[in-house]
Amino acid sequence: MLKDRRRKRDLHALNADGMVVCNRRDREAAHRAEVEGIATNERAAVTCRKCLSLLHGRDEDRDDVG
Repeated sequence: MLKDRRRKRDLHALNADGMVVCNRRDREAAHRAEVEGIATNERAAVTCRKCLSLLHGRDEDRDDVG
């Protein structure tokens, strides 16, 4: 198996179910992200653009309802 040579990886957000926000249907992706240390519950630490846009959209929906 080839070793991952990327120096800096994006940090992905986890939802309440422990799944990666940008790929919420893939349980294996969530497990890989946790094992490789690229998943976080800290919103301020998230660097994945897709996760950030989904989190931002979720916040806007919450603001519109309330």
